[in-house]
Amino acid sequence: MPRVAHIFALAGVLCVSISTCRSESLPPREIPIHQKTLVVFLTSDSAIAPGAFSEIQKEVSHLLQPAAIHVDWRDPAIDREGVENDYSAVIRLRGTCSSTEPGTRFQHAVSGPYTLASSAVAEGVILPFADIDCAALNSFLGPALWKEPDPVREFVYARAVARLMAHELYHVVGQTSLHARSGISGPAFTVAELLSEHFDFTESAVTELQAYSETGEYSGRTEFDEASGK
Repeated sequence: MPRVAHIFALAGVLCVSISTCRSESLPPREIPIHQKTLVVFLTSDSAIAPGAFSEIQKEVSHLLQPAAIHVDWRDPAIDREGVENDYSAVIRLRGTCSSTEPGTRFQHAVSGPYTLASSAVAEGVILPFADIDCAALNSFLGPALWKEPDPVREFVYARAVARLMAHELYHVVGQTSLHARSGISGPAFTVAELLSEHFDFTESAVTELQAYSETGEYSGRTEFDEASGK
């Protein structure tokens, strides 16, 4: 399946100051009146720690809040009945999405860049399916995290995963393959950005999400191909 909006990580920025402050510490941002609901069905190849999942939920909600989008998280293995919503998406965490895996392979950077996340597209339509490549994310963030205490690693790793999710949801909800010059909807992230205390959508990206309205159901023939990165 062709993939759109690959997130390419920029190798080389590996020495960062890791902050464990909550993003909610940011000043409150004005929320538009007409709120929409985005239902996210999350699947994972491996178990997600409760603390990590909680952080993912909080960060994604924080990032989409300025666009008046409320995120409703569902488990596709349990929630099989129809859910009333304005948008929906299925996100899969591929591989082991955990920073606590033992392994000296995280001590040294592996040459990149990496494709960290992508969304599916068929006949020009961005489908509501996105993948986060945890193996690539582990290799990319590992050298900056492997010496940190377990609680710190879990917190900032989960926040990084949430930021990749928010990027893909920007493409799915906004039905655009374009990127902003910077911010969450930018075309590439550095280690410093993914691990920074504050990393948000630009004002223009928020405006685009606010302005977009759905025009129909996802449809069309789905083609298959592998996502790739250099």
